Amino acid sequence: MSRSAAIVRSRLGRVWFAARRDSARGQAMVFLLPMLAALAAALLFVFDAGQAASEKRRLVDAADAAALSAATWQARALNFESYMNRAVIANEAVIAQSVSLRSWSDYMDQMLPEAALVTRWVPLLNVATLVLQRIWAGFNAALQPGLGAMETMLSLVDHDLGAAQRYVHAVALAVVPETVRATLAANDPRYRLSEGGELLLARWVGEWTRFTSLYGGAFRWRQADLLRRSSDGFTTERSATVNPPLVGEALRFEKRGGSDLLDFETWRAMDTLAMHTRSGLLVGRMRERLPIGWGGAENGRFSTLRGVHGGSPRVNPRASRLASAATSARRGYLGLPSLRDVSAAQREELAPPRIVVRAIVPGELIVDSRRALDRASAVDLGGRRFATTRESPAPAYAVAAAEVRFARLVPRADGARELGSLYNPYWRARLAAPTSAERLLAATADGSVDLALVVLP
Repeated sequence: MSRSAAIVRSRLGRVWFAARRDSARGQAMVFLLPMLAALAAALLFVFDAGQAASEKRRLVDAADAAALSAATWQARALNFESYMNRAVIANEAVIAQSVSLRSWSDYMDQMLPEAALVTRWVPLLNVATLVLQRIWAGFNAALQPGLGAMETMLSLVDHDLGAAQRYVHAVALAVVPETVRATLAANDPRYRLSEGGELLLARWVGEWTRFTSLYGGAFRWRQADLLRRSSDGFTTERSATVNPPLVGEALRFEKRGGSDLLDFETWRAMDTLAMHTRSGLLVGRMRERLPIGWGGAENGRFSTLRGVHGGSPRVNPRASRLASAATSARRGYLGLPSLRDVSAAQREELAPPRIVVRAIVPGELIVDSRRALDRASAVDLGGRRFATTRESPAPAYAVAAAEVRFARLVPRADGARELGSLYNPYWRARLAAPTSAERLLAATADGSVDLALVVLP
């Protein structure tokens, strides 16, 4: 082979190898592009899943915060009503003590002159009795109007406290639902109650109105019973029997007294002292023979009812009539105020209204990959521009519940179980698990019933 032929052949070989190498360029892109597309799709899927999980978690936290905030407000309203009840009962007990003290002071003011007649034959004792009589007369003259004015003032305060209690109870009907909505919006402006959530709040309104009752009018026996059990012995009964030595079987002195609330409108007190002897010398029934001292006090609406007064009308009838005639009535007392307490149906087994919140974030407000890219159009491989269609993701829901329970901070010393009432401020709020019935009711109202979500807690 000649030299020129070898050179040509060498050049042709280099050209062939170069052409073959150029024809192999770009073949890796065939595999790389699908891999990049799959990776991009995986990244978008992970982004969307993370966004959905994060959105769900924040929505659940917002629903929990809304339910607990509303339940806390409800517990505070119940505790406020309890404090008002306790204050009213305490003030009424003071009024009862004041009327009792006025009656007893009037009784002492009338009895001391009678005692001076007995002690006039004993010089030193007579002087002491006369001095005490003058002191007590001045004391009683100042005591009667002073205590009467205080009774009127406390009665006005009690009715104001009752009005404040009713106001807070009524305000809760608007404040509790608004607290739910405001808490959701404060966590994220996109969050709101779903239609099912609004239905659950409407159900709470009905339960709130049935949970307590207004004990007024003839039903004020509830607070009257608590007042009776809260009164001291000086108010309820001031009685004693004195049997003198040697003649105790034939002669005795009966002291009777007590204060009563008549028809929830009038406080009346009476104190009497009388000498009792037997109808016969050593036999027969002991009967009132001589009234020695009597006194009475009254504040409130005029009433023809008779009180027990520690048994005074029964044991000392004559002295009791004298006390009734001498009683100066005051009309400043406004009667026992109407107060709220747990309804009779709820008293044994409490079922306070639960706050159930079903929150929603609309799908068009959820940030996903398509919303993050937010492109209205795109370009195809041929260079043509086309409009993109973007479907909004499904809305996200979250259900939360909170309840208010009656529980003492410290157990009772006697170990007894204390029933829930609006006379002790032991109401506390806590989160609770929504029931299947609550989930189903809300989901049905939203038209998004999912049995798996309804059944699972």
